[in-house]
Amino acid sequence: MADGLRILREDGPLELSRRVVSYTRWATEVRLAARELKRQAREANTSGELLDLVERFEHGRVSIPAWQVRSEFEQLLDLLAAESPRVVLEIGTAHGGTLFCFARVAAEDALLVTVDLPAGKFGGGYHPARGGLYRRFAGTRQRVVPLLGDSHDPSTLARIRKALGARLVDFLFIDGDHDYEGVKADFEQYAPLVRSGGLIALHDIVDGNRELVGGVPAFWKELASSRETIELVESWNQEAYGIGLVRAGER
Repeated sequence: MADGLRILREDGPLELSRRVVSYTRWATEVRLAARELKRQAREANTSGELLDLVERFEHGRVSIPAWQVRSEFEQLLDLLAAESPRVVLEIGTAHGGTLFCFARVAAEDALLVTVDLPAGKFGGGYHPARGGLYRRFAGTRQRVVPLLGDSHDPSTLARIRKALGARLVDFLFIDGDHDYEGVKADFEQYAPLVRSGGLIALHDIVDGNRELVGGVPAFWKELASSRETIELVESWNQEAYGIGLVRAGER
């Protein structure tokens, strides 16, 4: 309601009407796409089949690519399936492919919170109606909470804490701001929310084009120098991607 009044005041009734129509159309597409996605997901019983679905799915204007190296992400999903996390926090929703996969391998009663910055430098941002799609990724007893906001903003941290309640995070996936200062800030701000022994993953640890990886590889090298790590990397010559894992509370 507040956004509608602001648009009406700043841009006029025609712009408000245009946005209402756009949102309504998107919401309808999202609802139908979510229904079809759940139907197809019934046949995805392995990590490989899940990734096949994410890669090929398209319904109207709705698709959910994951933007991952398949072998790396499949290993991550297998690891998570074995641990069955009950609380997942994702920094960087993008098109929702990773979130959908996390929901499928998380516990049946899992809470998944995902944060994205509208029009972020390294991608991200989505039409508000897509939030309805992401909420529908949840299984019968799961809950997905999509939040739009700057992960570095204290108000975003407060919203995440509110969504988590008293629960600690079992799995944190950091794939948001890729600038060195940005990924460092995300790690320092959200790692304390992870339970001791929980998993923390960073995406794009392989050095390469700074337009793609930013300062993540440099931060990862610093982190890895003082911690036990797992590195899921298909090739160190691929100039991007790669997933680095550490355990919270371990050195």
